[in-house]
Amino acid sequence: METHFTEECRALMRYEIAEAAGNEVFFIGRCNVDGIVCEAEAIARGTKQAVPAILARAACGDVVVHNHPSGDLTPSAADLDIASVAGNQGIGFAIVDNACSRCYQVVSPFTEQKGELLSLEEIGRVFAADGIMAHLKGYEQRDEQLRMALAVAEAFNREKVVLVEAGTGTGKSLAYLVPSILWAVRNNERVVISTNTINLQEQLIKKDLPFLARNSSVEFKAALVKGRSNYVCLRKLEHAEAEPALFPDEATAELTSIIEWSKGCQDGCRSDLSFTPRRSSWEEVCCEADQCSRSKCKYFNRCFFYRARRDSSAARILVVNHALLLSDIVLRKETGYDATAILPPFTRLIFDEGHHLEDVATSHLSLVISRGAILKQLHRLVPPKTNRAGLLTIISSRLTRELPESMEALYTELSALLESHLLPKAHDVAYLVEQTMDWLALAVERESGAEAGRERKLRVTPEVQGRLFWQECRQRVQALADALGDYTSALRTLVRRTEDLPDKLKEKLSDQILDTGGIEGRLQAMADGLLFFITEPEGYCRWIETSSSQRGVQARLCAAPLDISRQVRETILDRLKTIIVTSATLTVGGDFTYLKKRTGFGLLPKERLNELRLASPFDYASQVFVAVPDDMPEPTAPGFREALQDRILRAVSLSRGGAFILFTSYDLLNKVYATLAPGLARLGLTALKQGDTGRHALLAHFRKDHNAVLFGTDSFWEGVDVKGEALRLVIIARLPFQVPTEPVQQARSEQIDAEGGDSFREFSIPQAVIKFRQGFGRLIRSRDDRGAVLILDRRVTTKGYGKTFLRSLPDTELIRGNSDEVFARMGAFFGEVSR
Repeated sequence: METHFTEECRALMRYEIAEAAGNEVFFIGRCNVDGIVCEAEAIARGTKQAVPAILARAACGDVVVHNHPSGDLTPSAADLDIASVAGNQGIGFAIVDNACSRCYQVVSPFTEQKGELLSLEEIGRVFAADGIMAHLKGYEQRDEQLRMALAVAEAFNREKVVLVEAGTGTGKSLAYLVPSILWAVRNNERVVISTNTINLQEQLIKKDLPFLARNSSVEFKAALVKGRSNYVCLRKLEHAEAEPALFPDEATAELTSIIEWSKGCQDGCRSDLSFTPRRSSWEEVCCEADQCSRSKCKYFNRCFFYRARRDSSAARILVVNHALLLSDIVLRKETGYDATAILPPFTRLIFDEGHHLEDVATSHLSLVISRGAILKQLHRLVPPKTNRAGLLTIISSRLTRELPESMEALYTELSALLESHLLPKAHDVAYLVEQTMDWLALAVERESGAEAGRERKLRVTPEVQGRLFWQECRQRVQALADALGDYTSALRTLVRRTEDLPDKLKEKLSDQILDTGGIEGRLQAMADGLLFFITEPEGYCRWIETSSSQRGVQARLCAAPLDISRQVRETILDRLKTIIVTSATLTVGGDFTYLKKRTGFGLLPKERLNELRLASPFDYASQVFVAVPDDMPEPTAPGFREALQDRILRAVSLSRGGAFILFTSYDLLNKVYATLAPGLARLGLTALKQGDTGRHALLAHFRKDHNAVLFGTDSFWEGVDVKGEALRLVIIARLPFQVPTEPVQQARSEQIDAEGGDSFREFSIPQAVIKFRQGFGRLIRSRDDRGAVLILDRRVTTKGYGKTFLRSLPDTELIRGNSDEVFARMGAFFGEVSR
C-alpha cells in the first residue's frame, strides 16, 4: 500500500470511509513527482452513477480510488468498465479495503517522464547536406527548413506557442516531424499532428514518416487516428444480419456487402471497402460512442475501433485531421476526460494548414437541427412502415413473449409505457416535426423574399424578432422541443426500468436497450438545441436556412459563435504546453495580426508566443508570369461575364489547356462553363467542371489529360497539388471575398463595426487575401514548375485594398496593360516555356 499512497493520504481516506459508515466512497488522488498518491479528495459516496462526473474532474495522471466494503479487492464488471474509460484518458484506477491497508491497482496513471531538452546542434546535423535528409532524392539544404526545425525544437524545449508561415517548397512537414519525433521518444510524450486535408495526411503517413523511420537511428511508432464512425461495429453487424427488417429496403444490398467484407477485413475501416456506401447505410452499422458498451461488449477484444485505439495509445506520433482534433477538444470541454474523448492524453500539438483554425472551430461549436436528423432517430425506434421492425417494437414483442408471469407488475408498467406512450407517440412527434419544418420552410421563403427555388437563409436579427413570424416560430419550436423532451423522458424511464429485467432477458435485449439509450441522448440534445435556438444566446448568430431536394424544400435551424478566440484559448492554448501552427498562408501583408485576433493567439502573454515567416525557396520571378488586364469591367458592372469568357478563352488557347479556372460562386461557374465548353472542345481542349464527378476523379482526369481546363470553386482554391506540366495556368475570375449576406459573415462584420472597428479592412479583406494566396499557390509546386496566373478582377489594381492582395504574393513582376498587350506577353512566355 505504501508504494501507492502516502501515510497521510491513507489516513484521510480511512476517515472519509468511516464517515460514510463503511460504504463505498470515490476519491480523486493526486500524485507527487514519484507517482505516489499524496492527496485524496472524496468526490462521491455509495453509487457508480457518479463516475462520469468524477472522471470529468480528474486529470491525466490522477488516480480514481474507491473502496470495496467486503474486503474483496477483485474488480467487478463495473470496475473494469470504469478502468477501461479511465485508462484511455491516462487516469489511474485503484481499489482499496476499508482500512486502506491493501490496494489493487487496476490501471496505472499516465506518468510524464522528465527527459532531455532537444539539442539544436543535433537537429542541425539532420538537415545538413550530408545528414539524414541527404537520403531524400534531390535533397537540397534549405536555410528556411532548418530555421523552422530549430524554432519547433525551441518551442518544445521552452513550452512555447509558435506561428510559422512557411512558403511553398520550404519542406515544413519534415521540419516539424524531426523535432517532434526526437521530443516524443526522448521524453515519452505524445505529439499530435493535425492536418486539414487527406492529401497531407497521406503524405505524412505514407511518405515522410516512413522515410524518417528508415533513415533515422531513433525508433518510434506513429499512427493515423481516425474517428470512431470510420469503423464498422461488429455488434451492429450481427444485429443487422439477425434483424434485417430493422433497416430500409434500399440499404439491404449494401449492408449485405458490408457484412461479407467485415468477415475478412483487417481494419474494419470504411476506406478499405471496395465501394463507397451511402451515408445512410454506413450510419446503420458504424461505431458510435453513445451506442457502445465498451468492455462489456462481447466483441470488445475484436472491436476494430478499440484495436485501433490501443494501437494509437502505444504510438508517440499521432496524425489526425482538424475535425477529429476539434471533436476531441469539444468533448473534453463538455465532459472532461471521459469515455467519449477520442485521443489519448497529449500536451504537444502541431497544427498544419493552420489558416483553417477559425472555420473548423466555428463548425464544431455550431448547432444544426434538421427534419431528417430528428426523424432518423424516431424511425429507428418506431418505423413509419408497419412491415418494418423498430427497436421499441422488438423490445415490446420480447417482453410480451419472455417476461415471466412472476414479474407481472413490471410487465404491466413497461407494457403501458410502450403501448400507450412510446409506440403511438413516436408517430405523433414525427408528425409534429414535419409540420413544424414544413411551416418554417414556407415562412422563410415568404419572409426572406429570395428567388423561389434557390437556397434561402433568414438570419434572426432584432428586426426579424419584431415580426409576427418570429412569435409564431418561437411557439412552434417550443412546442416541438417540449414534445421531444416529454418523449425522451419516457425513453429514459424505459431504459432505467429494464435494469430490473431477469438477467437472461436483459442479455437478449441488451443491443436494443443500448441503442435506445443512445437515441434518447441524441433526441434530448436536439430538444435542448431547439430551446437554445429560440432563446437569445449571447455571442451567437442564428438563422434558418432552406434548400430544395428530391423530398421538397428542407429547413434547418442553425446557430454559430461569432468569436471563437476565447474558447480556443481556454480549450487549446491554455491546456497544451507546446503548439506549432503552420501554413503557407497565415499572414496578410506579412502580418500575423488577423490570425492572432480571430483565433485567440493574441490573448496569450507576449513572452509565450513567437512568430516566424519563411519565404518560399522557389524563384517566382523566373517561374511565374502574373498579369491583370486593365480593360476588364469590374465584377458588378454590365458585361463582366462576357468579358470574362473572352479572356478565359484567349488565355487557355495560349496555354493549350492545363488550366484551373477558379470561381467564387457556382452560379457564375456554371454559366461560363456552359458558354465556353463547346468552343473548348473545338480547340481540342477537355472541359471539366466541379460537381460533374468526384473531386479525386476530376483531378485524376486533369492530371492524365494534359490539355484539360478545369472549372472549379471553393475546394479547388487550396489543398490541390498538381506538379509539372499538367497545370500551367491559373485564372482567378474574381477576388475571393466571402458572400456578404452569409449570416455568420454578416453578423461578425456587424459585431466588429459595433465595437468601433472596420469590418471590411479587419475581416473581409484578410479572409479574401488568404484565399487569394491559396489560389495563387496552386501553380508552383516544385522548382521545375513554370506557368501563368491571370487575375481577371481589376480591383486588385484599381482599389486601395488591392495593394494588400499584391503585397501578400511572392516577389514577381506584375504585368499590366490592355488585354491585347497582356496576351501578347503571355504568348511570348508560353512560347519560351515550350522551347
